[in-house]
Amino acid sequence: MQTQKIVNLALLVASGILFMLFSRVFDFVWEVGRLGRFEEWPVGPQDLAAFVLAVGAGFGVRTWGRANQFFNEVVVELSKVTWPLGKETVASSGVVAVLVSVAALILAVIDLIWAKMALGVFKF
Repeated sequence: MQTQKIVNLALLVASGILFMLFSRVFDFVWEVGRLGRFEEWPVGPQDLAAFVLAVGAGFGVRTWGRANQFFNEVVVELSKVTWPLGKETVASSGVVAVLVSVAALILAVIDLIWAKMALGVFKF
């Protein structure tokens, strides 16, 4: 049952993100289409349509049995993951930063040598 609560929370957050995305898209379409504004309405029709679509998508995924089972299984599998500690993450990030810097330096030297050779060959 605990996994279902996490899935419901994730779907609620996803619906909120979808609402923001749909709202932007519908606002753009509303402006491009030069559709009228309803000043007496507390909420614009484009926001209302975005809300209905976002809630409908979230509710549809929640009630679809296979999708709901899949998300519950994802939560169960993620609970089995051993996440690295803060020290391990910082150490790994440091190693990656050093190696990327060394690779960039080597590529810069190779590029400089290649440029000098190309200028020497194509100089007439």
